[in-house]
Amino acid sequence: MTARRMKTKGAFAPFAAFSLALTLASAPVWGAQTATPTVSNLPAPGTYALQRIQRVPDAQLLDADDRPTALAVATRGAITALAFFYGHCVDPAGCPVAWSAFEALQKEAASDPLLRDRLRLVFVSLDPAHDTPTVMRLLQKSENAETLPPWRFLTSRSQSDLAPLLASMGQDIGFETDATGRPTGVVNHMLKVFLIDPEGWAREIYTTAFLSPDNLINDARTLAMAHPEASNRNEAR
Repeated sequence: MTARRMKTKGAFAPFAAFSLALTLASAPVWGAQTATPTVSNLPAPGTYALQRIQRVPDAQLLDADDRPTALAVATRGAITALAFFYGHCVDPAGCPVAWSAFEALQKEAASDPLLRDRLRLVFVSLDPAHDTPTVMRLLQKSENAETLPPWRFLTSRSQSDLAPLLASMGQDIGFETDATGRPTGVVNHMLKVFLIDPEGWAREIYTTAFLSPDNLINDARTLAMAHPEASNRNEAR
């Protein structure tokens, strides 16, 4: 398989802090995807190989407790699904797609002996001005439980601190302004989800057209079979 890329745009809504979790969780996503991969047309896990695409760079970010943390801490040692998002994004072809896919992956992995102790999920904010550690802590609390694989929410001190990571990962963003030139709070960005192996290599990159829960789960299982040493046991919540 190869990297999957497609630029997406859509409408956004104003910032809504913690109510975001409920908004995203209930947003209709999959009905508009006519070519979404499903179990019936996917190869069996482990019958194909996911090639190394790009090395995930290390970067200094902030965790949900406002502590400096290296991206390597969040992405090495386990099978990691990573996405860039921002808290007030409700574009139905953007962050909610990743959110729904991650919730499905987390729920499925919780009852799967192959993934339960090998998978972790990571969201990195594109908008540190609004997505403070306090906001990240609320979101992280809403998406974690002892019975689920860990899902971390990370942010950064500033946009300038975040910029080198976005450039290295090929994550383009733009800030929308109104007629007077004032920022509206909307961050236009290409949806990308990275599936990362325990050694820090991105092995698949998904965009809206290919980001179905079935596709992500299938590939995660394939990586877990190839990396039985993977573990999320040392991952802080």
